[in-house]
Amino acid sequence: MTLIPQTPSYQSMTATDTFFVCCFYTESYLDHALSLKQSLDDFGLNYVFKQVEDAGYWEANTRIKPHFILDCLERFPDKDVLYLDADAMVKKPLDHFNTVTADVEFYKTKGMAGMSHDYLASTLFFRNTPATIALVQQWIAEQVNGKRTQVDQDSLDMAMEKMAGKIEVAPLSPGYIKIFDKDYAGEIYIEQYQASRGQTKLRRQNIRKRNRMVGGMVVLIVIVALVLGLS
Repeated sequence: MTLIPQTPSYQSMTATDTFFVCCFYTESYLDHALSLKQSLDDFGLNYVFKQVEDAGYWEANTRIKPHFILDCLERFPDKDVLYLDADAMVKKPLDHFNTVTADVEFYKTKGMAGMSHDYLASTLFFRNTPATIALVQQWIAEQVNGKRTQVDQDSLDMAMEKMAGKIEVAPLSPGYIKIFDKDYAGEIYIEQYQASRGQTKLRRQNIRKRNRMVGGMVVLIVIVALVLGLS
């Protein structure tokens, strides 16, 4: 998949941190991205933002994620990468990510009530190690020949299963992936505002189309039954 940079894109690498924040966004997410950028500027953090061409629907846009992360890891081999979705906001300093020793730090949701995937993919930390690169490459590989409704978390779960025992994974604190309308009593470092809830999703469209077709068939069957009953 080719990333197509558009204006505007932003970069700042002046901080002494061992990591930088990366974020890609489509034109419809520009306002969110600018708010995130401002929060990073407020805390003096390094970052790379890139606007990409809209792939046409939400699921396809999510599949850009591992390609963009791999590009960031390869462009800056001496820096670790903290990926944030464009609708995130940084609320407190992120010094913690200068101290991570595991290959990656993810928030694991496997087994939690109401969660459809093993990991949340809106805040993801990657140390720039060979194991990390291998994981992201596997993540990309899991998207080949995937369903059109496949999202980034589907392929990440599959990649993590295949990389089990080959990569060190640290648990990300929920304070770094706080969803804005969910209760959480701890300190909040990064808050996610779930702009995707308002995005058009192919899977949802397919379900609606199927439901309309089923509804139409039921009406047709009822009409036929009535006609036959009257004859």
